[in-house]
Amino acid sequence: MEKKRTALLITYYWPPAGGAGVHRWLRMSRFFEDNGWDLHVYCPRDAAWPVLDEQLLNEVDPSLTIVRRAIFEPHKYLGSSNNPNKGAGLTHVQKTSLIQRFIIWIRGNLFIPDARAFWICPSASFLKKYLKANPEIDTVISTGPPHSMHLIARRLKHKFPKLNWVADFRDPWTEIDFYHELLPGKWADTRHHKLEKAVLTEADHVITVSNSCSSGLSAISGRPVHVVTNGYIFPEFDPKRIALDSKFTIAHFGSMPFSRNPDALWTALQNLIQRNEEFREFLEIRLVGSVDFKIHRLLKEKNLDQFVNSIASVSHSESVRMQRQTQILLLVANNTGNTKGILTGKFFEYLGAKRPILAIGEQDSDLEAAMSTTEAGYFADDQAVEEIETFLEERFKLFREGKNFHQAINLDAYSSRSLTEKFIRLIS
Repeated sequence: MEKKRTALLITYYWPPAGGAGVHRWLRMSRFFEDNGWDLHVYCPRDAAWPVLDEQLLNEVDPSLTIVRRAIFEPHKYLGSSNNPNKGAGLTHVQKTSLIQRFIIWIRGNLFIPDARAFWICPSASFLKKYLKANPEIDTVISTGPPHSMHLIARRLKHKFPKLNWVADFRDPWTEIDFYHELLPGKWADTRHHKLEKAVLTEADHVITVSNSCSSGLSAISGRPVHVVTNGYIFPEFDPKRIALDSKFTIAHFGSMPFSRNPDALWTALQNLIQRNEEFREFLEIRLVGSVDFKIHRLLKEKNLDQFVNSIASVSHSESVRMQRQTQILLLVANNTGNTKGILTGKFFEYLGAKRPILAIGEQDSDLEAAMSTTEAGYFADDQAVEEIETFLEERFKLFREGKNFHQAINLDAYSSRSLTEKFIRLIS
């Protein structure tokens, strides 16, 4: 029998934190013990997480050792009106004020790599003692963003050179879609790039979530970057036994910054309601999560605001329930930054809902490839108005016949269990 190994995960997002950032490791952590590993999780206590979801505490594997430490976050004291960061890029609920732009500038130029930078020194000091007290830990995994987590692990690696350091990039660093919105000056930009390259070159293993992200990080570091996508613990249920929405709901779950604005969809819907009275009668655009004010303004300009049902936020369990009832699940990739590498955890959650997906993004992207592999619905280029219209007309016809069902394929490749096994093979 192989000797059991022990790893330390350094993460900012952990229950009761909610939102997209928590699910990758909350799910994978459940299968470490099955693969012969103990896992210790180091995370903040009472952090200024953008989303709270107490119900996620019930999903934490009881075999894990959880270590929480206090964290100082300057933006916690700004108040919600002056803090545009909603956890997924920069989603503005109103026009950015001068003071908000100044705060964003401070974040991008003084808090490097991010506003959790003040947690680096105290965490590194604490964890050096923790590793000495727990010599069985031979591997440290840092997951970012926030990329301050990588800098904590980097300090541990300097102190303990034999430590096996795995840097897990759930998103890029300087190539993330909203990096330019942080308004970094020349000094800050140089500093960001220098730290990014240090992490990428000094870690023993670098892992990311998509092929395009891997290519981007490899170009920076000059080394291979492995891919372990996000995944899902797919539930067993018959989707035809779920009571679906009585309206023809097209629903988006999660934040929608303006960089994720599906303009082609809005134009397609505008055309459909103008020529199809029945479509107009049943349409509902459901937006669950924060939505940029410019998108709401655009919907009003296109006379679509009357069909919009905006829901600020729901728990993860409620989100899953709503997804299973939705007629069409909407997934939109960002149109700035490394767009081809965007393959969010939301995609895999949508697969688990067993409902048809309308995905809008860039051709030859990781999202298009995943949609093709799973046959989960329809992928459209972000300019393909007519193709989106045709897809919605076909689905609306099935909706009126009570036949709007769809079954994705090849889901095993994206199960959290198999992805955890792949991750462990790579780091072992």
